[in-house]
Amino acid sequence: MRTIDSIIFFAYLAGILSLGLAVSRRKQTNEDFLLAGRSMRWLVVGSSVLATAFSAINFTAFTEEVFSHGLYVVMSLTAFVLVAFPIIKIIMPFYHEMRPVSAYEYLEKRFDKKTRRLASIIFIFWRISWMTLALYATARFLSSITGINLYYLVLMASVITTAYTLTGGMRTVMWMNLVQFLMLFTSLIVGVIVAAGSLNGFSGIFSTAGSGGLIKPFLPLDPQIFSLDPTIRISMWSAVIGTCVAFLSRYGVDQMVVQRYFTAKTLDDAKKGFVLNAVVSIISRLCLAFLGLAIFAYIAAHPDLNVPGTKPMVLIGKFIKSLPYGACGLLVAGLMASTMSNIDAGMHSCSTAFTSDFSQSGNPAGQVRTMRILTLLISIVITVCACFVGNLGSIFEIANKIINAIGSPLLALFIVGKYMPSCNSAGAFVGGIAGMLLSICTSLWMNHLALHYYAVVNLLGTILACMVFSMILPSDRTASNHRTQNE
Repeated sequence: MRTIDSIIFFAYLAGILSLGLAVSRRKQTNEDFLLAGRSMRWLVVGSSVLATAFSAINFTAFTEEVFSHGLYVVMSLTAFVLVAFPIIKIIMPFYHEMRPVSAYEYLEKRFDKKTRRLASIIFIFWRISWMTLALYATARFLSSITGINLYYLVLMASVITTAYTLTGGMRTVMWMNLVQFLMLFTSLIVGVIVAAGSLNGFSGIFSTAGSGGLIKPFLPLDPQIFSLDPTIRISMWSAVIGTCVAFLSRYGVDQMVVQRYFTAKTLDDAKKGFVLNAVVSIISRLCLAFLGLAIFAYIAAHPDLNVPGTKPMVLIGKFIKSLPYGACGLLVAGLMASTMSNIDAGMHSCSTAFTSDFSQSGNPAGQVRTMRILTLLISIVITVCACFVGNLGSIFEIANKIINAIGSPLLALFIVGKYMPSCNSAGAFVGGIAGMLLSICTSLWMNHLALHYYAVVNLLGTILACMVFSMILPSDRTASNHRTQNE
């Protein structure tokens, strides 16, 4: 990486650390540390939701997928529109009325404490897996661009993020997410403009990509996308249905995301924040799709780079290094920003969930102290695990088969709790465990299913397990209890 690009990258790291520590020095209450005082406006809420849900996994996975297989994955973007109604009209008002600290407080009211704690464990496992993959994906990708050792990059991102998260809490994390969101979005827009300018414009890129078959399934139309065959890698049905399930899990029951709703000053701020997230997420992913096409056009113009056996990730790295002075450094900094926003949000939310769902201490100061210890422990775990995650497959496949699919049991517990009054506490608890085991087994050993259907299979399997075990296991918390509580 050239000198100016290195300066931009390290300037970002120094700047974000300094800003994070400066913001964290502000006097704050315990509620500030947990939920930013429930005072955040829609711009900060929306940008924080986007920053936590969008990471280097999206950048590397989405771009690599388009570069390797074409625009099939773009069909999944319609899910943002489809999930908007249930999230804005049902899920957000539900949480706003409860005013919880943990999203899983509802499960104790509906079922019992052990079901709440089970959900919290599933969430923590889910998000630690996500943070580990995000940290690894970023370090692996940036190492190929910067030449910095992968393990140094892992340690660098982890230490800096942990420093300001430990001291500042939720308010600091959300303001850092705003800065990181601006850095990421700016780098994507600049990357698209610069790529178009250096490769004969937008029309030239689309023409080259089209000749290589990367505009499929749209041009030419691939009729296979309408097939109901569940083993086709990506069809319209699997992309839309599977992504809707994954998004409902992410934006509806994921403590890391919904905790942002809890910080909103008003319900309207939370709703506007989600709309901002959806709009910018669609734009960002379209930018990534274009970058995938631009990388193909660049490699087509430099066939000497495409040595047989070269992995797509290596070619993407070569493309970014070829960008004009400054643009490469900006994209590298944007990638690091997106990952750090995932890590700080994940560490804080996991420690919040554990403290709220397990310790339930009446001492607010003790809660904050426990959260800081947990944040440090989580940081150590994901840092160590990130050094060994590279043997599980491509980033896109890991994200869809394992990470997205793990959220389905959580969504299932909320669905049976809200809409299936015959489900009892014993059934929900045992069914939740069965659903989690099913998710792990399908992700690791079911190899011929469409990538986006893993989340659907795990959702339906968990719901079925909860209902079956509710019929065969007794429980003190019956449907009548549920109706009484709702009244």
